[in-house]
Amino acid sequence: MSEIPSTETSTGDKCTSPARSWFDRVCLLQKRGDPTTHSAREKHAIVAIVTLAAFTAPFASCILFPSFTSLVDHFHTTQTKVALTTTVFLLGLAVAPLWWSTLSHEYGRRPVLVSSFLLSTVAVVVCAVSDSLPLMTVFRLIEALGCSSAQSVGAGIISDIYISTERGSALGWFYLGTLIGPLIAPIIGGALQVWLGWRANLYFMAIFTFSAAMLIMLCLPETVVKASTDGKLEKGPWYETVKRDLLAPLPKLQLLLVPSIVLTIAYVSICFASLYCFNTTLPYAYSAAPYNFSAIEIGLCYISNCLGYAIGSVVGGKLSDAKLRQYQLTHDGEIRPVERIKTVWYGVGLVPAGLVIYGWLVEEKVFWIAPLVGAFLFGLGLMLTTSTIMPFLVDVRPGLGASVVADLNLVRNILAAIGTVVSPIAAANIGFGWWMTILALLCTLAIGFIVIVICRNSSEKPEAGPAV
Repeated sequence: MSEIPSTETSTGDKCTSPARSWFDRVCLLQKRGDPTTHSAREKHAIVAIVTLAAFTAPFASCILFPSFTSLVDHFHTTQTKVALTTTVFLLGLAVAPLWWSTLSHEYGRRPVLVSSFLLSTVAVVVCAVSDSLPLMTVFRLIEALGCSSAQSVGAGIISDIYISTERGSALGWFYLGTLIGPLIAPIIGGALQVWLGWRANLYFMAIFTFSAAMLIMLCLPETVVKASTDGKLEKGPWYETVKRDLLAPLPKLQLLLVPSIVLTIAYVSICFASLYCFNTTLPYAYSAAPYNFSAIEIGLCYISNCLGYAIGSVVGGKLSDAKLRQYQLTHDGEIRPVERIKTVWYGVGLVPAGLVIYGWLVEEKVFWIAPLVGAFLFGLGLMLTTSTIMPFLVDVRPGLGASVVADLNLVRNILAAIGTVVSPIAAANIGFGWWMTILALLCTLAIGFIVIVICRNSSEKPEAGPAV
């Protein structure tokens, strides 16, 4: 598959000197006609910014975990109703990126990111001052709708500025932000809960989200460069524009009809849901005897996953890029995205193994550090596989990376929302060991999806799929 630019631009001088709006002039980095011509230092800065932005939503989804018991007492309600604040947040993360990715193509990456993060800031402030759990639940949903934009738009930005053989490492760092957020959040959330109370977590998120919006506005250049003829698409009655934007996700969902996309999304989503199942059960396991950990100590337990993610992110992305470059050298420069996921075997076995080790050791109440070895292996395996599959999903439909990632967010966050509700109930009824074993079995069976994708794409050219 030959390399196709991720942003469709006109050729010639128009491409080298793009028009700059007043909003573009606010940014310290200049907009370029060809985003791939940014210097290496500028690209690293862009990746760092979008990684921080992508970190925001999953971080916010889990920061209240250590405060659940305090929320139950404060609102005089049940654990199920308090957990609903996280469930609706995950549903918001699932749905909203379908719109954000398309809007970013129409109106630009920066305006979408800045406006959505400001919306999220306002929503989380309302949550912080609220004395009504239903009101807080509604605005947690609105908070998620806003900060979820970076999940798909960030991947689109990376696909804009990097060619295929360089995207793997960048996407590895980007996806590290989306996965490490749920692990760091309980650490900070636990400390703030102990020192300042549960409202401090929400005020912290308001400051963090607003700071991310300002950083994007000042330091992130626009990477979507449209041909001058694109302006004609926006002319016409206002209601036609509204209708177009409201129906934007429908064509994007057609990408789920592409076998190579839907099968790899299914595998990643099952593993991602297992992560949230792990996250929601760990506090219950370590707050009980014989561990009796405090909120801060429970938060520190997530460091084991963080180490696994950090190592897997760096190694997985580099392995993926190296495999694709190796194929290029032997096939006259041809780009074949499926070559990337042939490196997935380094991590697929560690995911179920880590879950089983963690589940049964914590079930048998072994010394506290032993179950966290399993948590480390799970995190390492998940990131090794994810940092391989993510660049594949971006490359398999050149120019539609944000749309594919939006579909991924839809599926994985719906499964994660279900897992958040089901996991504490399952662990309480059948035990941590058997529940983690069931999750490990699901992750193992899902490897078959990856085998099908590799076999299917190795014997034929990647399918064209539905036009989007």
